Amino acid sequence: MSFDAHPSPIRGSGITEAAAPRGLALVVDDEPTNRRLLARMLKKEGFDTLEAESGARAIELFEESPPDIVFMDVMMPGMDGFEATRRIKAMAGFDFVPVIFLTALHDEKSLVQCTESGGDDFLTKPFNFSILKARITAMERVRDLQRIIAGKNRELEQLLEQDRQEQKLAERVFRRAVNDRNVHTEQFGLVQRPATTFNGDLVLTQDLPDGGVRILLGDFTGHGLAAAIGALPVAETFRTMTRKGVDDEQVLDEINRKLYRVLPPERFMAACLVSIPGSGREIRWWNGGMPSAWLRTQEGLQELASHALPLGILPELSDRETPRRVAVRRHDRLLMMSDGLLEARDPDGCMFMDHGFAGVLQAWTHGGAVLPDLLQALEEHCADQRPEDDVAILETPLDPELFSRPPVSRESHPQGGWNWSLTLEDERLGDLPSLESALRPLGLLDGLEEDAGPLETIVNELYSNALEHGVLRLDSPMKADPDGFCNYYQERGRRLAEGCRGRVDVSVAYEPSETHGVFRVRISDSGPGFDTHQWDDVSLDTTRPWGRGIALVRDLCDTVAFEDSGSRVEAVYRCR
Repeated sequence: MSFDAHPSPIRGSGITEAAAPRGLALVVDDEPTNRRLLARMLKKEGFDTLEAESGARAIELFEESPPDIVFMDVMMPGMDGFEATRRIKAMAGFDFVPVIFLTALHDEKSLVQCTESGGDDFLTKPFNFSILKARITAMERVRDLQRIIAGKNRELEQLLEQDRQEQKLAERVFRRAVNDRNVHTEQFGLVQRPATTFNGDLVLTQDLPDGGVRILLGDFTGHGLAAAIGALPVAETFRTMTRKGVDDEQVLDEINRKLYRVLPPERFMAACLVSIPGSGREIRWWNGGMPSAWLRTQEGLQELASHALPLGILPELSDRETPRRVAVRRHDRLLMMSDGLLEARDPDGCMFMDHGFAGVLQAWTHGGAVLPDLLQALEEHCADQRPEDDVAILETPLDPELFSRPPVSRESHPQGGWNWSLTLEDERLGDLPSLESALRPLGLLDGLEEDAGPLETIVNELYSNALEHGVLRLDSPMKADPDGFCNYYQERGRRLAEGCRGRVDVSVAYEPSETHGVFRVRISDSGPGFDTHQWDDVSLDTTRPWGRGIALVRDLCDTVAFEDSGSRVEAVYRCR
């Protein structure tokens, strides 16, 4: 646009010495004289300049060399300043590049259009040089502030992406090392809902040697990797000691000691542990900092309230906070939950424990499963609100036969034999997978479901002996004194963590027969051997705090034979 009909677009001198570098300015005007005059002024102010005679050329230059500020004429042939500004702003994206319109238009509609097209400021021609400098300074301040904010946003996005990756890693740890190794999941009503990528509430289930099952529901302070790191030693301790038949108090003591050692002072795990013995006449329970569990009996509801500190706060559990017992009967049911359920908020900020939960519990007294009604009430309460904390709910019937393998007729025993073997070395020695997870996908346990539990116990006990006494060279009598059990497993963990060297070979073979099939378990290790005679007089009812694992294996198997000073063992188990 020509300025012939107007006074000079810049009034006043004001152009003095060259200033410090201030970046790159793009001057867009179809009139050469106006471009040169404004470019000269900007160079004196410390800018490098680019000049464009049209909107289309301005877009090309912006793409080649993105400027720090743009001065845009409005009225130009072809693409006008409005359209050019819209495209430039789209190309800039989240990077703030101020556009100052220079226009001879004075009507309100045109000035509004400058703003609507993406302009950040405008000056009407002729404009004062001092005012132009002030506007440039103001735009630079806004631009610099926007760039600082954009930089902070990029840093925040990187941190969020790092957190997302950690959440994925934690979910993988939970799924492979924790959740996938739980037993009897089909018998439980279990719901877990995450506050973020995955649910960090810990749910563990493991068979007891007497045919019962033990359950632990835990809630760590923190989420993501913070919860996953604590979950690994808890899961290992819980499963190993439960399979051995160690009582509830010893299991809790050992978990507490491990968490106290590995977690910082501000981190701990609230937990509710319930053991359902094979007899089915009672349950044993302990609640440290978790919401009350609820037992529904024929007489009504019984609250299993928290009576102990969470695990990992103190180095030792109080003698007054021991597990408790309560008698149960067939068709009784148990409900356990994390605090994420009770603290779930509706759009008005009201918690579920105050609006809805009590009504669901009251209706549960009439019988049936409570989980479906509980979930429906929770959905209605929260509406579209995202949970602020992880939610875990577990409901289970207390009928003991539900946790036993169903009886298998002779005709259903597989008629084909198989052999499965596994070798673990060095840092892999502490990662024996469950036979259920290893053999079930291969179909090798089909028709042998009733014997899968005893077989799991046999392999785990014999493997533990090979690892602990053969490779790690631990001595069982270490467990004899009051703190021995804890010291034994502390030393076991230390030697594994230091990177022990060794090897354990595991072989499980199934040999079919006309009556009952036979499992032949062979385990050997690379250690120098150990004294196998220490178990010669050990039985299941021994008062000694060690040797019960081998006693249990001998009770389950037809024969258990050690060779090469204990470096090799073969156990023969006859299917039921």
